[in-house]
Amino acid sequence: MAHTYKVHYFDIKFIARGEPIRMLLSYGGIPFEDVRVKHEDWPKVKPTTPLGQLPVLEIDGKAIPQSKAICRYLASLVKLDGKDVKENVALDVAIETLLDIQNLTFDSMFISDAVEKEEKLKKLKEATSFYFGKLEEYAKKHNGYIAFERLSWADILFVCVYQLLANVVGKEAVDAYPSLLKVKKNVLAVKNINSWIKNRPALPGYDLKQDL
Repeated sequence: MAHTYKVHYFDIKFIARGEPIRMLLSYGGIPFEDVRVKHEDWPKVKPTTPLGQLPVLEIDGKAIPQSKAICRYLASLVKLDGKDVKENVALDVAIETLLDIQNLTFDSMFISDAVEKEEKLKKLKEATSFYFGKLEEYAKKHNGYIAFERLSWADILFVCVYQLLANVVGKEAVDAYPSLLKVKKNVLAVKNINSWIKNRPALPGYDLKQDL
């Protein structure tokens, strides 16, 4: 019997923690209901979640919290994890690096004070240069993939972080890495991911749809 999947996340207009989950399900050809919670509905929804936060992946009515745990589970399900301990360590290093950049990006997005925001953006650009430089080395070594020489969920997370950063620090800051651009190309060439991006709700600013 087929399982039923629901992805619960906020109805927001930028790439965030819910998107890698949707892309992993799409990659695996797993149908899911995309439940987008509006800001005004969150106070009612929050008490119904396991940890009072989103995203939540619901499988046959059972709710699973924590975005990284969800992605690890789905990556294992659709065979985008490592084949052994050594590969999983390499994968975890790549994932944690990408999540560090993602968290720094989120930190810079919701600051109203102009001086503080400028300082955060400066630090974010410096961090992007450093971390993308390291990830570029991985992608060059693995011929257009980050963790090892085939698609993994690190590559899917990368394209999400790439789009987020392109809209915060500018595309010129993230397009200076040819091997990482090859990662993006390899991910977007996957039929099910390509189809998801084409059909998902439109996002403001730079959208991966422009590269399809």
